[in-house]
Parts: sequence; structure tokens; C-alpha cells
Amino acid sequence: MIISPVKNMEKVSIVKCENYEHDNVKNAIRKSLDLIGGLPKFVKPGNTVLLKVNAIIGFPAERAATTHPAVVRAMAELVKEAGGIPLVGDSSGAYGFTGQSLEMCGLKKAAEDAGAKLVNFESTGTYSVKVNGKVVITLNIAKPVIDCDVLISMPKLKTHQLTKYTGAVKNFYGVIPGTGKAAIHRLAPSEESLSQAVVDIYSALKPRLAVMDGIVGMEGEGATNGTPIDSKVIISSADCVALDAVASEVMGFYHKDILTTRYAHEQGLGVGMLDKIDVAGENIKDVRLDFKKSKYMVYKFPEFLRKFMFGFAENISSVEISEDDCKRCGICVKSCPSAAIALEPRPFIDQKKCIKCYCCHELCPNGALELKTSFIGRQFMKRMNYKS
Repeated sequence: MIISPVKNMEKVSIVKCENYEHDNVKNAIRKSLDLIGGLPKFVKPGNTVLLKVNAIIGFPAERAATTHPAVVRAMAELVKEAGGIPLVGDSSGAYGFTGQSLEMCGLKKAAEDAGAKLVNFESTGTYSVKVNGKVVITLNIAKPVIDCDVLISMPKLKTHQLTKYTGAVKNFYGVIPGTGKAAIHRLAPSEESLSQAVVDIYSALKPRLAVMDGIVGMEGEGATNGTPIDSKVIISSADCVALDAVASEVMGFYHKDILTTRYAHEQGLGVGMLDKIDVAGENIKDVRLDFKKSKYMVYKFPEFLRKFMFGFAENISSVEISEDDCKRCGICVKSCPSAAIALEPRPFIDQKKCIKCYCCHELCPNGALELKTSFIGRQFMKRMNYKS
């Protein structure tokens, strides 16, 4: 008996890709897009097409913290072949470092090699956009994100120490340039509130497509301090929320535990439930990997409990700076939303000011910041049977 496919299911494609060799990557992306209707379905001749990459703070490509330049180059070439005009853009996690970041992680050269225009969101100006958000209601969004004809998310397959997973939806956090990200972190320091803030940002955008670099992902202390892991996939979808539901399952998460996916689904911004997604190409079970999750598991506590614990035992968790490893580059000071960090007379974090957003840990290029849980916190997690 032939069973007809369920109508109105969102489609996500998974295609295997063994390495970052140019032809392999380009063929894998082309195949992944053909499985969801083909690139001409999304890009018409003459369209300006913004590839929103993840440049974060300019780590080398082999660190697996940023969208790999081979994936960006291949995608930009495919856009040109479809008649589109490709742009490659982002803003760094640290204000003032976007230009360096795009160059250091190889994305500037990838854009040049593909004949795409590189766009630094810190220098393009912004539009003030009102949203019906639950955490933020006014956003300053980089102009190219609004002005382009086709917006495409190009995230990296990674864990995240606060939101557990970062993918196609959270990739759009980078459309807020300058000090805007720090301001949002002040408003939204917890997993729940930050996830909702990310969804608020996403609600202001109209991405047409997402293509994820999952050839080498990151496990453990993501989004920058984890370990590269061969995951060997390209994942594509017209729905960023659906892509995230599938990609998180590929990593070994339960998709409903990813709050950005759940909230976006509940707010009608995409399809975030696997039973409503048609997965084409590889089956999830055939490519699933058990990514190591963050050892820092305070995000597992309910928000009311975290507030209680932090309120009465502020040292139950902390981020600390290694004086030996710190190079005093100042990135952590510029990116700290609560102005809790000083480098003189010695590197120091004021734990009373720290809001546990972990921006400093994520953005430090020298690995000088360490997440720590106190004895009380470790014992509590043990008693509650939380496992990392």
C-alpha cells in the first residue's frame, strides 16, 4: 500500500558531506537544496541575497566556532549561478571587532573568492524596528538584513552553554550590531529569557532559507570553547525553526528541550515539532551523534530556583579569569553587559555584578575564562540527579 505524504508538513533535508573540499561542499549544498525544491525556488535573478553567517569573534575555521568559509564560498557561488547577488554579513559578538572577526575566520576571503560583497553590520547603519516581543519590543537591526531581497541563515552546528544549542534561529542574534547585544543580555540573563529574546528578534525578520554547516560541529562548552566533532552533514530548510528541531535531534538533544525552537513554534513563527516535519535525504537516526553537552548545567535548574540560589549563594556559580592566560585584549571588558570585569591592577570579575550571561567566556580568544560551579552547586545537582 502506498501512503501519501502528509500535506503541509515543513521539509528539512539532511545530506552527508565528508569534508570541506570545495566540490564536495558545493555538491552537498546543491543536493540539500534540490531536496527542498531547489535554489531557484528561493532566489530569483537580480535578487540581493544576504548570507547571514556566524563570525562570532574571529576564531580560525578549524576551531569549529564559526560558519566554515568553504560552506560560505560554495553557497555564494550557487546564489550567483541562480542569478542572485550574494552578500556575506554579520556583526561580531564584541563591539568593534567585526572587521577583524570576518577576516580572521576566513569569511572575508571566502566572499572575495566567490565574488560576493562582504558586509560589516557595524558600519551599515540600523533600522529601529518595533516587535510584539515578550522581552524586547524595539530592535536596532542592521540595514542590509531588512533591505535584502532574500535573507538566508548560515549557522554552525554547535552546543551552547546557556541555551544548550545554537542554530538557524539564534544565528540572527548577530543582526543586532554595536552594543545592542549587551543590552539584551542585561534584560535576558537566563536560558528562558535569552531564548525568548532571540525569538523576539527572529519575529522581526523574514528569512527565506537556512543552510547549516554541520560538516564539523562543536560539542561541549559551545559556542566557542567546545571541541570540534565530525558530524559530516549539511542541513537545509525554508523554515529555520524546523531546521533547528531536526539539527538538535542530530546532536542528541530532545528537540522540545530547545527553548528557542519551542517558543518560536508556540508563537507560530515556524514548525518546531518533529511529527510535523518531513525529513528528506538522510534519516535522523542514521546521522545522529551524542554530542557532549556543557558540563556547566545550571541552565537545567528552573528559573525560580536559579534566582533563589543566586540570590542567597552568589558564589554557587562563577566565571573566573586565569591571570596567566589573560592577554588583556579587552574584549571581555567591552562585551560585558554588566560592567563586571576589570583588567587592572589584575584581571578580575566582580561576582556581585556578574549576571551569568557567559559572554566573556564565549568571546575570549585566549581561553582565559573558566566556568565554575561551587561545591554547593555540585552537590545540589548530584542530589537532583542532573547529569552532564
